[in-house]
Amino acid sequence: MIAIFFFLAVPFAGRAEGEGTPEKVLGLDDVLVTHYALGGDVSGQKTYGEAIYLSKGTPRQAIITLKEIVIEGKKPSWAFNMKDQIEIIVFRGAFPKLSKIGIKKVVLKDSNVEIYAEYKDFPGSDTPSQPAAVIPAGKLPPGKYSAILFVDNKLQKQADFRISR
Repeated sequence: MIAIFFFLAVPFAGRAEGEGTPEKVLGLDDVLVTHYALGGDVSGQKTYGEAIYLSKGTPRQAIITLKEIVIEGKKPSWAFNMKDQIEIIVFRGAFPKLSKIGIKKVVLKDSNVEIYAEYKDFPGSDTPSQPAAVIPAGKLPPGKYSAILFVDNKLQKQADFRISR
């Protein structure tokens, strides 16, 4: 299976809960988008569909974390340390045909990270896919955060997480 990676950047300035910061649209230069992220046989595993996960480390480490969650059954982590480099993972699910995810916009609003995406399916393709996007959040100050996914401007998923000292 061939892996195709596209890189786009979302430099995060740290924002803690309750700071009342104005809305900020972030760049997409370091977002990692892949359609064949995981590989492996998911037929015997618990069905994993669309979700938002988090990881610490680099975007490549986030793909490994996603594989551990989806293929190996590892529990997702929702608590991190302020020294951790945080990656937000948008996982679309496993598909028998080629499917893609595109990140259109990432907006920072106080302690919310709003992710606007679009999904595309290619029904004529026999290529199985597991589309994912990894959005670098960087090091965040302590607080409660939410990563909120919108697809076609409709609320799709939300994941809450905490950063501690």
